[in-house]
Amino acid sequence: MNSLFQSRPYTDEERRSAVLNVIDNATPDRDFYLLTVGAALFALCGIALDSIPVLIGAMIVAPLASPILALALGFATKDMQIALRSFGVLVLAMLVATVVASIFAHFLPPFTINGTYISFIAHPFYDLAIALIAGAIASYGQMRVKVGNALTGIGIAVSLMPPLIASAIALGRFDVNLFYESALIFLLNVAGILVGSFIVFVAFRITTRHQ
Repeated sequence: MNSLFQSRPYTDEERRSAVLNVIDNATPDRDFYLLTVGAALFALCGIALDSIPVLIGAMIVAPLASPILALALGFATKDMQIALRSFGVLVLAMLVATVVASIFAHFLPPFTINGTYISFIAHPFYDLAIALIAGAIASYGQMRVKVGNALTGIGIAVSLMPPLIASAIALGRFDVNLFYESALIFLLNVAGILVGSFIVFVAFRITTRHQ
């Protein structure tokens, strides 16, 4: 029976390593902002071209999930310094992405978001459920090195950058319906990832002594 299932204890050293990894990924350094800008431009071009492959590229490149995981870690460990820092990084990354996309949108030929392949219509139950699962698996992947390879799939499954950029475009065009739908998708995804990862961090008994 042991050949079919191998139980492996989780050590305090592994917990500390996972905590450092989560915090390091959410560090607002040059790499973080380069990925943010690149993902924003990918998302803008994907929306303009109505191209799913380009949007998938934006989902994979975007580092927005990292500060959300760090925010959940701050809540799980009751460390408000990490929580506030991570929230600030998330907000700043959102501002950078939307400002960059808004500026570059003026240099693109006129385009419409026609929804032939891409549509920003919120499905609250499914959006939140997918984000919860994604947050749980993403945080679990931080704990288990073997599962870390699944993070690319998580980036594709849950959409953060595309609806954020769509809401920025809608705001510039005074398109209330598009803004509401795309912003709702983004907020549901953030909330789902936050709650799902928080549950996993608590389940792994991550505490302040592991920091």
